[in-house]
Amino acid sequence: ADGAISAKTKVWAQGMEGWRLLHQVPQLKWTLVARGTAVMNESELATLILRILITMAKLFPSRDSDGAIIRPLPTVKRILSEPNTLPHIVQLLVTFDPVLVEQVALLLYYVMEDNPKLATLYTTGVFFFILMYTGSNLLPIGRFLGMCHDKQAFRSENTEVSDRMARSVLGQLLPEAMVAYLDNHGPEKFATIFLGEYDTPEAIWSSDMRQLMIQKLAYHLADFTPRLQSNN
Repeated sequence: ADGAISAKTKVWAQGMEGWRLLHQVPQLKWTLVARGTAVMNESELATLILRILITMAKLFPSRDSDGAIIRPLPTVKRILSEPNTLPHIVQLLVTFDPVLVEQVALLLYYVMEDNPKLATLYTTGVFFFILMYTGSNLLPIGRFLGMCHDKQAFRSENTEVSDRMARSVLGQLLPEAMVAYLDNHGPEKFATIFLGEYDTPEAIWSSDMRQLMIQKLAYHLADFTPRLQSNN
């Protein structure tokens, strides 16, 4: 009644199932209720957590020494790919922080490798978010895209496109030559060409084309991004 905010204050935001106590929402608990001097800022803490999760995922590989897929999926990967966890990891890409984006790309690579949930990863918006990134540390992103872009349960409704463009979720976002370049030359060379200015018989790509793509994606996500930031 006095207008003061406490740990017992009830809060709600779009996307939440119902009202919750403030101390039950981590973002509010650590920004509004916590007292004392923080040891790390939010970016540093997120980076540390991501590195711990990457280490855990690497310690529990998806295949054994003979290359056979391990089932059931290691617990850490199963938990991180659940619907109430995976979107939060993916949405860290919208920070566009170079360190966080690189760590998220690495974590997703290890978590989604041979993961039964891989086919529906596109529903998190990860391919939109990751291609909006303007940084230059693209090798982890290239490896992630190379692993999963054509393994999504997504098919283009355009019947006039090639089989490659129909199979790849990137077919809606990149020119066919760039998708083919990723398939034919691997993530390292794809990352190089994605950052440069190329006009060759095999691929045409430039910084202006990349900027136009980012602008189109930003326009497509115009309603989502501010809402996401307000809820975090």
